[in-house]
Amino acid sequence: MSDKEVIKSVSSEKGPKLFIRESSGLIREMTPYSAFAYNIMSMEPIAPWVYLLSAAAFPGSNIPLGILLTCAFVTLSGFIYASLGSVMPRTGGDYLFQSRVLSPWIGFPVVATMVIFWLLQWSAIAGWFTAVLGLAPLFTGVGLSINDPLLINIGTWFTTPLGIWITTVVGGGIAIFTLTKGLRLFVKMQWPMWYGLVISFITLTILFLITPHPKFITLYNQAVNKISPNSGDFYNYVINYEQKMGFNPNITFSMIATLGVMPIALTSLGWTGWAQYQAGEIKQAMNFKKQLFINLGAGVTTAFMMAILGFALIRAVGYKWLAAAAWGNYVTGNLSMPIPPWFSNLAMVLTANPILIFLATIGILLNGFQTIYNVYIGQTRMAFASAMDRILPEWFFKINEKTGTPINAPLLFYIAGGIIYSYIYNFVPGWITYTLAVTAVSTVMFFFTSIAGALLPYRFKELYERSEAGKYKVFGIPVVTIGGIIYAFFVAWMLYYYLAYPTLGVAYLPSELLMVAVFAGFVGYFAIRRWYVRNKLGIPMEMIFKEIPPD
Repeated sequence: MSDKEVIKSVSSEKGPKLFIRESSGLIREMTPYSAFAYNIMSMEPIAPWVYLLSAAAFPGSNIPLGILLTCAFVTLSGFIYASLGSVMPRTGGDYLFQSRVLSPWIGFPVVATMVIFWLLQWSAIAGWFTAVLGLAPLFTGVGLSINDPLLINIGTWFTTPLGIWITTVVGGGIAIFTLTKGLRLFVKMQWPMWYGLVISFITLTILFLITPHPKFITLYNQAVNKISPNSGDFYNYVINYEQKMGFNPNITFSMIATLGVMPIALTSLGWTGWAQYQAGEIKQAMNFKKQLFINLGAGVTTAFMMAILGFALIRAVGYKWLAAAAWGNYVTGNLSMPIPPWFSNLAMVLTANPILIFLATIGILLNGFQTIYNVYIGQTRMAFASAMDRILPEWFFKINEKTGTPINAPLLFYIAGGIIYSYIYNFVPGWITYTLAVTAVSTVMFFFTSIAGALLPYRFKELYERSEAGKYKVFGIPVVTIGGIIYAFFVAWMLYYYLAYPTLGVAYLPSELLMVAVFAGFVGYFAIRRWYVRNKLGIPMEMIFKEIPPD
């Protein structure tokens, strides 16, 4: 009996109609290569915070080495997601895996806290990424290269709260419009975004590698003085100012500091399995080797991209300056910089050629735009899967039968996240401090998925043994079990860093209390909904989670 026949037999036992419908209605439009590219762009290899926060919070760290050490553990994550995804090739991602292997009392509130609630913030962050890291340096850089004050002013506008919010609203509107037309359209649109990212990565890396450190200092000072005249030697001013403020941008190598890079790198590399949220729309999702390519392959590729780019960046700009600039401009905000230390901003000072500036920044812009899509796809598919299980109301399950894509949930998340939450994020002073624990929430989610992977061979023994993943054992113990246990300990260790090191920006009691309150709210909701489904609809909800949802 094939894997597909096993799954069908498990999901067709006699009894009440457990799921809302016998077929999800989703269409498998995404190829494994498209899902591979999607995962890499979800992890954002050219997002700057890994390099900035690492240099600022852990001076003396070897950032590329810290990224590669994280990669060693991320390979386990990729294997876990590949195993879970090939055994349960359905839409829902972490929610599906945790609710089936562990318990819906864990899977729904844990994943809903992260994906339904906290991803509202990522709608705002994706807009910020697009505006501040993409559009602003693109306009400013071209404006500097051709001495056009209008373009420079436009670039500056995209860094304002209004500019960021408008970008979020417009970008989200475009994303929702295209997503409701079907995932096939998004897959087509993803290709220029993906190859734009590759082009920018190559361009950035080459520009940093061919720029000697002394030349960067000269170029940076020249660019700063064009934007803010009479700034003088601003490069060394940054270092000297932060030292006067008490910060020591230590450049002496420290292995302890290098280990501190790992929890920061995990904020990007932890999302190796993001494509699993739309696994019901990925072709050949049951193929274990394809799943390894999608998850493990994307994680390793992203890690090496980040390590290479980090090496090139530090070689050109200097570790001491990067640490001081990150501490003053990114962590504490005690230093206003005409050209902040973002990748895209630094790239625009390396060349006066507008074509090279465009090539270096367009991929960052497109990666930010893709992030908007990634947020809405993850949110809607998690909501779709939990509605299929009758946890969320059937309204969330409504799809366009012709295109096979959800139509109600995307609009709700766009209004809630892309418009309302992003407005709060950009215009309400101090609100961001209440959202700092979002990193800890994601780590908790990774922890329970690791445990689900470890228990998969025992909770779904027949399905697992028949799958290709079931062939991988060490002394009779499933590799996914070993990997799940190790990775669970690893992410627990990373959670300790988040909670014990205030400089990482996570350990803030009001934010942690909000995290717990949201989780408790979803637990309460699930309890009420479970009672309703059992007593009003006559369906024992526990039976739902013993089966794999229909394809």
